[in-house]
Amino acid sequence: MRQKFFIIIVVLFSSCSELTSTKSDKLVSRVGDNYLYESDIPDFSGYEDSLIRKKNFIDSWARENIFFDLSLINLDQKSILSLDNLIKKYERDLYINSYKDLLVNSMVDSIITDDEIDNYYNENLNNLKLNEDLIQFRFAKVPSDNINLNKIRNGIRRYNIFDKNLIDSLSFQLASYNLNDTLWYTMRDFFNQVGFVNYENQKKYVKKRQLISKRDSMYVNLLFINDILDANSVAPKSYLSERIKSIIYNRRKISLIKQLNKDIINDAIKSNKYELYK
Repeated sequence: MRQKFFIIIVVLFSSCSELTSTKSDKLVSRVGDNYLYESDIPDFSGYEDSLIRKKNFIDSWARENIFFDLSLINLDQKSILSLDNLIKKYERDLYINSYKDLLVNSMVDSIITDDEIDNYYNENLNNLKLNEDLIQFRFAKVPSDNINLNKIRNGIRRYNIFDKNLIDSLSFQLASYNLNDTLWYTMRDFFNQVGFVNYENQKKYVKKRQLISKRDSMYVNLLFINDILDANSVAPKSYLSERIKSIIYNRRKISLIKQLNKDIINDAIKSNKYELYK
């Protein structure tokens, strides 16, 4: 009897705790048997239109639940059964694919050598054509009253070891610059970095191995184009290096998944977990 009395007290206490917890959380909306509480709503207080965002969230929640309830009422049993089966299959696929990813990522070799990159590049030259122009350049935007303007101009043009060290020591005087002339950039990225050149005037300023000096009201823009590769040329290996690494890595993953699919059947047969009846 004491045991039963104790159980009743525990259940009542638990129920009271849940009620207290529920009461402390403000009820905002209800759709059928679904309830939306204040704690379920994201904090929109940092936005100027916080009230509108909150109202939109509540409306979206209500709309979703109303449609879901209506779908259960109005869809025929065959459709509901079909959807339930799809949901179960999707759930199984999520678990299976997550486990496969875990296995593969723990087993695949992520180290890709230069030789592998070279081999892939040389074997696929015909498939590595550019679909847009690429450009190598160096650029500096110098205040027009800078006392070192001529030194910087000459340095941008020659860019030997001495010039590199000089410009590096003066870089704090530059409004903006890009001196990594071994990287390849798309024309779009080039235009974004060099403000005075665009699609309309590129023929005037985009000239290989020439120093272009363009003065505006406050600055002198110094541009030297190291090299240009036209669209349909074979893309440089340095430009494709990260992409090639990704391709090789993904190929390894695909190969490993194929092997896992074979091994898991064989292992299950050996352990008598999987039997095939004739």
